[in-house]
Amino acid sequence: AKSEGYDQQVTYVESDYRNIQGQCDAFASIGMLEHVGPVNYPALGDVMYQVLTEEGRGLIHTIGRNRPRPMSAWVDSRIFPGAYPPTLGEMMKVFEGHSFSVLDVENLRLHYAKTLTHWLTRYETANASVTEMFDDAFVRAWRLYLSSSIACFLSGGLQLFQVVFARGEKNAVPWSRQHLYTQ
Repeated sequence: AKSEGYDQQVTYVESDYRNIQGQCDAFASIGMLEHVGPVNYPALGDVMYQVLTEEGRGLIHTIGRNRPRPMSAWVDSRIFPGAYPPTLGEMMKVFEGHSFSVLDVENLRLHYAKTLTHWLTRYETANASVTEMFDDAFVRAWRLYLSSSIACFLSGGLQLFQVVFARGEKNAVPWSRQHLYTQ
C-alpha cells in the first residue's frame, strides 16, 4: 500500500484479531484463518461484525481443503504448528450468526501453485545463504514443504479460497470479474 501511495488509507493490525477495535469500511484477513482454528471462527465473525461498517465489505483469503481433515503431522510439527486449512463449509461458521452475505467465492489454487514455484526457485537460488543461517534438516524440510505444497495445489489436495462478504443486503460488487482482465 505504501509503495502505491495508499498507506494513508490502510491500517495494518499486527495483534490478536480479538483486540481489533474501531470501524472500517474494508476488512481483509490474509492467510490468518488457517491459524485461527474452527473453534474460534464465531469469535472472528463477532469481531468482523463489530468493526465492519454497514456499507463495508470484507475478504477472507485462506488455504483450505475440499474435505475436513487434520493437517499432516509433519507439517504440524515442522512448519505450521496448530494450523488447520478449512473447507468452504467450515469457513461459513465465520459468517453464521450475523447478517453477512457471501458475495463471491474464488479458488486461486493454481495461481498459488505458481507462486510457490517462484518461492521454491528463489529458495534454491539463495541456497548458499540459507545453509549459512540454518542447519541441513531445516533446509531440507523447507525444500520438501515447498515442493509438496506445489503438488498439493496442482492436484487439488489444497485450495486457496477468497471469500468476499458484506453486512446484510449490501450488493456493491461487480456483475463479473471481467474488469480484472481488461487493460
